[in-house]
Order: sequence, then C-alpha cells, then structure tokens
Amino acid sequence: MKLFVAKLNRDVQDEHLVEAFSAFGEVAYARVITDRETGQSKCFGFVQMRDEASGKAAIDAMNGAELMGFRMVVKEAEERPRTQGSGGDHRSGRRPESESKGPRSPRSSDSAEFSRQSGSSEPPQRDFRKKANAKKTNKPKGQRDIYADGPKPSKLKKSKPKNTDWLDELDDF
Repeated sequence: MKLFVAKLNRDVQDEHLVEAFSAFGEVAYARVITDRETGQSKCFGFVQMRDEASGKAAIDAMNGAELMGFRMVVKEAEERPRTQGSGGDHRSGRRPESESKGPRSPRSSDSAEFSRQSGSSEPPQRDFRKKANAKKTNKPKGQRDIYADGPKPSKLKKSKPKNTDWLDELDDF
C-alpha cells in the first residue's frame, strides 16, 4: 500500500521515514520529494508498505503524529497519471498511446461547429489593419509615452557658477 506523507520538516530524510514507518510493518521504500534545482525538500513524500494491513495501521497511528517537531498528515496515496508538459512524448513528438486511441467525440471532428460563419468550415478572416491604425492611448496631449522608445534619457545638469567671492574676502584678513 502506498502512503502519502505531508507536512514534513525540511530536514527529514528517506531514512527517517523508513525508521518511523517500520514499526508498523515492512517498508518497501520511502522517498522524500525534493526540488530539482535546489535539492531542498518539498516537505512531502511517499512510503510504500509491503501489505495493506500494515499500511492501514500506519495511517491510523501516524496521521497527526509528530516527526522532528512537525505534525504529519498521512493518507493513502492516489494514483495519478504522469503528465507531460505538452501532452505528448517530448523526445519523439508523438502522443502517448492513451491519447491516440480510445473513443472520440463525434463533434470533435466537425470544425464547422466552431465557426462563426454558418456552413463554412474555415475560420473567419479578420482585418488587422483597422486595429493597427486605430490605436488609441489614454495619455493627455503633449505627454511623452515613457515606454515608447525605451527609457527617457536623464537630463544633464548644467554647471552653475558658484559664488566664491566671499572666499576672496577671507584672504584679505
């Protein structure tokens, strides 16, 4: 039986989970999930118990129990399909078999259903020139758009002549 263990201390290692859960039966494996880039714990993990009876006993005893200062949440793990970011095999560019086979909706093959023009299966054409020429801004006239051509150049400070006449008077004393 596979268990999901959450709210773990960041210092908990796989060995700590094995040690804690082995009191209820034989532990097949225990894994604390870590971040790929940093290697830091994500504060949850999985424990695989050899039989279902020991798994249920571990859930009853360890749910809410404290491990290294933190109260854990322990429940049966839900099986979820692994997801690929783009919905397919990113190495070969093919879809997984589960997506390529199976029942398809009779509506999904009819692209005319999604068209705004009745009876046409082609997408409606848009004239983008109108929008490009009709660009409106909400700024008052005479005010420069600060993001139009990059950052506004800073003003150069003009050197002001300094009035140092009083220093000349000190030399006379």
